Formats: sequence, C-alpha cells, structure tokens
Amino acid sequence: MEVSCVWSLVIITVLRICRVHALLPIPIISLEDKIEINEETKVTCVLPSSECQRLDVELRIVTEEKLKNCVAYKGNLPNITCTLEVTNDMHELELSCEAQFRTKSKPQKLNIQTAPEFTDCPDKLDWVEGEENSFHCKAKGFPPPTVVCVKNSVAYMEGEKFTTLKNMSGDFNCSATNFHEVSKNVTVSVQYKPHTYRIRVEPSDSVMEGTDLTLICEVDAVPPPAYSWLTTADHVLQDHRNRTLHIKDVKKEHEGYYFCFVQNKHGVQTLTQKITVLDPEIVPESDVSKVSKGSGAEKTGPAYCELLSVLIYASLYYLF
Repeated sequence: MEVSCVWSLVIITVLRICRVHALLPIPIISLEDKIEINEETKVTCVLPSSECQRLDVELRIVTEEKLKNCVAYKGNLPNITCTLEVTNDMHELELSCEAQFRTKSKPQKLNIQTAPEFTDCPDKLDWVEGEENSFHCKAKGFPPPTVVCVKNSVAYMEGEKFTTLKNMSGDFNCSATNFHEVSKNVTVSVQYKPHTYRIRVEPSDSVMEGTDLTLICEVDAVPPPAYSWLTTADHVLQDHRNRTLHIKDVKKEHEGYYFCFVQNKHGVQTLTQKITVLDPEIVPESDVSKVSKGSGAEKTGPAYCELLSVLIYASLYYLF
C-alpha cells in the first residue's frame, strides 16, 4: 500500500513537470536567406509568446562557431541577435536557440519581534504659550510601538499637533508600547508673557500722611520679567527696576496714579493703582473709612488727563 502511494506521488509529479514544459513556448531561430562566404550574417533567436514576459528568460544561440556582437532584448517577445563571420567550411553548420526560464516568488521580509526602545526622545522641552507644538519621541521595535506622553490623565500621541498652554509645564510620562512597554520622563518648560494679577498695597491705597507705603507688583511670567514703575505723583523716583516700590513718610504730593510695567521677551503688561493721601486734621474718620474702601483709577477730571499723559509717556519709553 505504501509503495503504491509513493508511485502515485511520483507519477503526479512527473505529469506536473511535463505539463509545465508543454506550456512553455519553444524559441525560434531565424537565418538570413542568402549567405555568402567571407561575409557577416545575422542570426536571431526569438521567443514567440509574450506571456513569457512574466518570467525571467535567458536566450542563447548555440553553435560550434564563435558568435559576436550579440544584442538581447527582454521586453515583449524577447529575442537575441548575433553576428557570424561566414567561412567556406561552415556549410550546413547547425545553429539552435536555447531558452532558460527562471521563476521566483516575491520577496518577503523576515520580521523579528523586538521590544520597544527610544531612539530620539529629549529629556527637556522648551515651549512658548500659544505656539503649536508636539512630542517628538521616536521609538524602534517590532511590531512598531505606539508612543504616547501623559500628564494629569491628558494624553498626547507622538507627533500630534496642539496649542501650548501654560499649565503644560511639568513632567510628562512618555511610554512606547508593543508587546512590551518602556517609559521615560520628559520635562516641559512653558514660557509665557506676563499675566496681570494686581498691585498689592500695604497698608492700604488710602493712607494718612506720615505713613510708610509699599506697592508690590504681582505678576506671573516665564522667563522672569523686568519691572519698571512710573507715577503721576511728585517726589517719587520714576523708574525702579524691581517689583516693589517703597515710600517712606508719605506726604500729600505722593498722591496720584502708580503704574507698574512688566516685560519679558514674550510681551508686556501694565498695572495701575491710585493712591490717596489723607490729612487726618481735615478728613473726618468716617470719611476716611469710606475712602479706604475705594481703589483703582477713575477716568474723570484732571486726574484722568494726567493718567493719560503718563500712559503715552510709558508707551514711548518702551518703544524707544
């Protein structure tokens, strides 16, 4: 039983080989009609079927004599043409055409599973608020890993575009995952222009003469900003390069508007504070308490005109 099975397989294989050979085209050799001694003649071998362009075919003219200047064409109807120098003893010389067929499969790549590994993922990133950014954390591995960076449960895919917010500053956990996972921390620093908060006044924006007064310009900015003070009041230095302005023994001429200009390389902000100086001998205590409740600039009368002139001056100051 086993022997008969083996012979059956052999017969099937032989039949398949015969079928393949029966389907393959036979090349044709072509000679010139009138061939003379001591002349050159051309010998051509042609494969008649255009179906063979799917195969890798090599044509060769077979003869005992030496051929020269052979030119092959492998397109539709492949052929080869050679030159033969004719001599007297070449009468009834045999020439034949041989075709060699080679077939091969499409190439397949060998893919080996490898754990992810970061190839380009900086430890620190510097961004600017409002600008478009993305995480560029490249990782290799197979299957190709998915890279995502997460902070406070908010995830960003590698290469995903987004608008930078100031609260993005901090550490992100970036992970690359396929059948395995690796991760690393990326520290993001977001720079932004000054954000206005307030001018804090101690003890109050309405003070008695003789009191010490402190104005503190409170803003948030990265990188740290430069501070500059301007005022409509008399006898106060116009430019203090820090966030705090101290006035000792306040007098009536210190009354007026105070401006804090805050600037870094990303922008400038202006804060305004009105200071009222009270005369305890003239202003009743009840009126003092009413005044102390109010703060800020009022856009009325000569004071407003004075405020406007200072703002114009400040604009020119920062421009030039």
